[in-house]
Amino acid sequence: MDQSGYIDPRFGGFYLLNLLANVMGIFTMAALNFFTPLDFIREQKAFIFGERGWVVLGSLWPLVLVLTWLLLRLLLAPLRRLRNPLTGPGIPPEISRKTLRGILNLPITAALVNLFVWALVASGVVAYFHIYRDITLFHGLFLFFRSFMIGMVSAGLSFFLLENHLRTKWIPLFFPFGRLAAVSGAVKIPIMRRIRALWGAGTLNPMIILVGTLFFTWIEVRDTPVSIKELSTGIFHFTVVLCTLFVIIALSLNFLVEKSIRGPVEEMLDVVKVVGSGNFSQRIEVVSNDEIGILGDAGNEMIAGLAERERIRESFGRYVTPEIRDRILAGLIPSEGERTTATVLFSDLRDFTPYVEENSPEEVINSMRSYFTAMQQAISRHKGLVLQYVGDGIEASFGVPVPSDTHAEEAVAAAVEMKKALEGLNRTRQQNGQQPFRHGIGIHTGPVLAGNTGSRDHLSYALIGETVNVAARIQDLTKHFQCDILISEETANLLRTRFELHREPPIMVKGYSRPVTVFRVL
Repeated sequence: MDQSGYIDPRFGGFYLLNLLANVMGIFTMAALNFFTPLDFIREQKAFIFGERGWVVLGSLWPLVLVLTWLLLRLLLAPLRRLRNPLTGPGIPPEISRKTLRGILNLPITAALVNLFVWALVASGVVAYFHIYRDITLFHGLFLFFRSFMIGMVSAGLSFFLLENHLRTKWIPLFFPFGRLAAVSGAVKIPIMRRIRALWGAGTLNPMIILVGTLFFTWIEVRDTPVSIKELSTGIFHFTVVLCTLFVIIALSLNFLVEKSIRGPVEEMLDVVKVVGSGNFSQRIEVVSNDEIGILGDAGNEMIAGLAERERIRESFGRYVTPEIRDRILAGLIPSEGERTTATVLFSDLRDFTPYVEENSPEEVINSMRSYFTAMQQAISRHKGLVLQYVGDGIEASFGVPVPSDTHAEEAVAAAVEMKKALEGLNRTRQQNGQQPFRHGIGIHTGPVLAGNTGSRDHLSYALIGETVNVAARIQDLTKHFQCDILISEETANLLRTRFELHREPPIMVKGYSRPVTVFRVL
């Protein structure tokens, strides 16, 4: 990449791999010609491998390499000055859809160029031998047939080699976010067509060459006396060479096709394992526009959706407790609510109105956040759920929506820890020259209706019933008895752990028809 932020694409890898495919084709062609059982080929061996033959072939067959290199260079010219896609977000606008389509079509374009050049050069070879070596058009047709079939093999090798190079070097660069299938006009090679191409190049092609050679041999010898031993030996040697060469070619193609299918699938499986563990930062690298590429894009969309859902879930959990969130998302809270027995806790700060009047809003917000955080942590450690923050008050539930057999005991333990947490918070506030807080906590156990309430568009999880009202009134009684924690007789009767309690005389509370008995938690 130069200082202007541009890169000069070096397609040496493309040229080298294309050269390798053609050299393999030329070698296969030479080997088959050398071992062919046809008399007219054997008659030309002295010429082909003689001084004049090397001059002719040295001029014609290397022409395949030169012409394919020139044509590929011409096709790759539009890609020579492109801004590096990795220097900015996404694919730069100067890289047009036409350019992207050209990148995706490079392997098939190179394969067609190779096949065209092989057909062109084969025609030149046939013309030369027909004019200067007196080979009949029948034999010339055979030479062209074999050259064209080998050209198809060379084109197939070129396609799969260049496709593998493209997927490794260029697709991640120009398509960092995948979506290859969205590029209109790009040639798509489905998996089944890829497998058929492998079968054609590795199995059908050598069979056609063998049958074609035997056919031309039969035509040549049917009216000519020939030694059966010599003919059968020639056919045997030719068949062995043909099978050996195409086993090598087939294994090479099989490796490339297997890599093009297995590699992306294995990466998908690896990403799925990581995503399954809860890490949604991984993405599938999409390097093709076939079914696997489309599946990779769909997988990335799914991962993005899961990540977004997790973000919503985490954000939702900031407004309601994670337990309520998870039960709501799982559909475990009936729309009509559920009747159950629970313990309700209310807490409220004392002298909060004068405190707000005497301090700045920023000071009040920060202090309240510290207080609520400390109280919420104490409640959560004892399986309690904060239902809502109302002004300077907290409403929490125990035993619902997550059932618990010891909800009363957990509520009282949470209240005791809330008291200790407030003492620690006040020590810090006093060290900072801030006014200490005081609060009262009321706890009551009884039947409630728990569920989603509110409007159709804005639901809120809440507890409804007399139990909630009594718990709130008991919290108000902490002012009357000048204590921190009061619990109802119903709650005290459910305690299994020995808490130090002091029974207060029965007292009437607002909105309740009979006196309530409360216990002070010492």
